[in-house]
Amino acid sequence: MAKLFAKFGEFDSAEEINRAAAAQKAQGDNEAVRTIAKENGIDEMYVDDFLAGDYDELCNPLIAAIGKLDIETADLDLPTSLQLWVDFIKNMMLEDNDKQLMIGIRRKGKDLVNLLAKLIVETSKSRKNVPGPIVSAARKLDSSIPSTLPIGDISRKRLEETIREYYIDPAGKQEEEKSEVAPVQPEESEEDQDPEPEETETPESETEGGDDE
Repeated sequence: MAKLFAKFGEFDSAEEINRAAAAQKAQGDNEAVRTIAKENGIDEMYVDDFLAGDYDELCNPLIAAIGKLDIETADLDLPTSLQLWVDFIKNMMLEDNDKQLMIGIRRKGKDLVNLLAKLIVETSKSRKNVPGPIVSAARKLDSSIPSTLPIGDISRKRLEETIREYYIDPAGKQEEEKSEVAPVQPEESEEDQDPEPEETETPESETEGGDDE
């Protein structure tokens, strides 16, 4: 990912992109605004509207998330089978209006490479051999295909779960849950504790019956 975000670096959110773009616009450096947009996969149409003053911001969380996925996809030159997973992610955001997912995708350090790696691992767990008749038909077309052909699969539910687990960061949720637990009460210091009653000496006259004189 080093060659991506080459000039302005990787932004952590749509808000960071907008602040950087606004700062460059205020300085009159429209070319820098266009560079920020290009590095983050933001369409020229949004740049023109932003520079013309039609909008106060260059992007929103959805535009920022899709833009990041687009530039990562182009950089990786993904085959169609993996591109379908990227399209699935975009549909999740659009259909569910999932703002948590939009924000998570844009987070600095969250990248498509590692998500796709996780999905491939999940898919490989359910590998099964392609039914014999299909393999036989395929071998007639291409004899180099092996007689036993395992293929992986992943359910829609597990696909969604893996995407959310990676981008939304369940570790962060765990920290929030911990913060809801009632805090441990601090131990009392010696100063806060009630002082023990001091022992008083009993006069000898009281214990021995006093003076006989």
